[in-house]
Amino acid sequence: MTVGSAFWIAAVRARETERPDRLFADAFARELAGPRGFAIMAASEQASGGENSFIPVRVRWFDDFTMAAVTAGVRQVVLLGAGLDTRAYRLDLPADVDWYELDRREVLAGKDITLAGHAPRCRRHVVVGDVCGDWVTPLLDAGFDRHGRTLWLAEGLFFYLTEQMIVEMLRSAAQGCGAGSLLGADVIGTAGLDSPAMRPYRDWCRQNSVPPPFGSDDPEALLVSGGWQLDHITAPGAPDANYDRLPAQPDGLMPGRTHLVTASLPGL
Repeated sequence: MTVGSAFWIAAVRARETERPDRLFADAFARELAGPRGFAIMAASEQASGGENSFIPVRVRWFDDFTMAAVTAGVRQVVLLGAGLDTRAYRLDLPADVDWYELDRREVLAGKDITLAGHAPRCRRHVVVGDVCGDWVTPLLDAGFDRHGRTLWLAEGLFFYLTEQMIVEMLRSAAQGCGAGSLLGADVIGTAGLDSPAMRPYRDWCRQNSVPPPFGSDDPEALLVSGGWQLDHITAPGAPDANYDRLPAQPDGLMPGRTHLVTASLPGL
């Protein structure tokens, strides 16, 4: 996740929080986003032609997946590319959950200042690391138990990486956790990656030596390459990823569209 996108997503969460029919409440999002986040959100929506209705649904879907995992006994959670996420503060998490937020220093800078004076619901650990480099060492240094049952969350992350980066990250996660571990991710489809609306971002990527936007129409193959076993695949608008907000869609695989996936370590 880029620094700008972290502020943008916080702005989207803030706007959703202020809706009477909100899908979640994030009391910290508006201050975290600041004017920068709202400016980026406005520019993004002007370029794409309208509000991104998927992001609030995605946030809620990851909320529900997280709560289901900790209710089932998972006590170690890692947010890969955590950005300005506030789940450690806003979800009703058990106090004995170890919650690791992993991202680059420039993304996390200032976050703790904004959240100062507020207590997380669980044991929160800030881990400075790059998912494209050696992030395992700083995670272990922060107290992560590589034999513990772990929930890995990759929300809005794959889009900003290459396939090789994603596979290597997934392999590192699979090789560094215990039996019963789980993974949740969203995978953008390939449709629209070359559209006119995406052109400004692709140009920015070229100018800043950043990978072009990533998409895949075979999320299962991506997960398997990284050592994970697909448990469930759905999509925005499907019965389990709609929340009365999006046009109805079937669940399961449909090439070209965005998918939300859950996975576990094979053989468990």
